[in-house]
Amino acid sequence: MRVKKMSALALIVAAAGLSLTACTSSAGSSASANTSASTSASTAASSSTGASSSTTPGTSTGGQGSTSGSSSSGSTGSTGSSKGSGSAAQAKSSTSGARCKVPHLAFSATASGTEDEIVVNMKNTGSSKCSMHGFPGVQLVGPDGLGDAGPDAARADATASTVTVGSGEETRFLLHFSPDTSGSGKTYTRLLVTPPNERVGEIVNLNDLTITVAAASGTVPDVVVDPVGYHVGSGK
Repeated sequence: MRVKKMSALALIVAAAGLSLTACTSSAGSSASANTSASTSASTAASSSTGASSSTTPGTSTGGQGSTSGSSSSGSTGSTGSSKGSGSAAQAKSSTSGARCKVPHLAFSATASGTEDEIVVNMKNTGSSKCSMHGFPGVQLVGPDGLGDAGPDAARADATASTVTVGSGEETRFLLHFSPDTSGSGKTYTRLLVTPPNERVGEIVNLNDLTITVAAASGTVPDVVVDPVGYHVGSGK
């Protein structure tokens, strides 16, 4: 009977021990899990904070530095280029002036001193300087007006340059022609002259000069014009 009681008591103590152990183990596991989770969360937060504090400012600073540098460099370069272009444009504008237009030009034709060649003068009657670049348009005109127009002048094989004409000054160009030798050519007493880059022309009287070219044009142009800029001066 005593052995059985001891066994029962032992069983009760053992059961209590197992229960306590289970509770302790569960509590320990829970605490351990909580501690582990808290530690993990803390570590993650610390890692996140560390990453945020070490990466973001660095990237932002680097980005700002890069952006600032790029922006500063680009802005400076762009500003410098813009200022340079503006200065160049202003210098060019102040040097060459606006484009010469028909309302501020006086036209005349004179002999060049060379056979079959005429000088056409264009005087700047405006109050400020102007510029021209290129070939003028020239068409022969008969005594009956534009209805009696002849051939257009072909361009010479020459390089044009920009010509600046001050107020009261003039520039010139040469007109070359092949005279008619058949006796059946057409005589022209005027020219329709259009300055370079303009759409409006002006009738120029040849006065005592005349141009007589073949009525039917051949393969070689009967009239050839040089670019503007034969001479620039007061014309006196």
